[in-house]
Amino acid sequence: MATIRARKQSDGTIRYTAVVRIRTGKTLIHQEYKTFTHRSAALTWAKHREVELENPAARTGKEHSTVTLGELIRWYIETFEAISKWQRSKQSHRRSNTRAGAAATARDPQL
Repeated sequence: MATIRARKQSDGTIRYTAVVRIRTGKTLIHQEYKTFTHRSAALTWAKHREVELENPAARTGKEHSTVTLGELIRWYIETFEAISKWQRSKQSHRRSNTRAGAAATARDPQL
């Protein structure tokens, strides 16, 4: 259930913080905060977020695919090598990190 907290700032304006919490019994499963200038905006966001969080996959974030360290390093190289000039030290670190990422992936496929 969502709650809205009103908070007065030092300049006198009031900000509204929406708090969305999901519990199972006494165990807190998920908690989010977001601050708004209008109470109605905070209420709307909280209601929409509660509906989104009714889906268990939205809480765990499992719907996204996993990216390995080696894939992430390759993406970085492909994206930024053309943009900036890399000196020799960065090139050697990049090569060793790529090898280490591939080795770590070979040892543990969940990385």
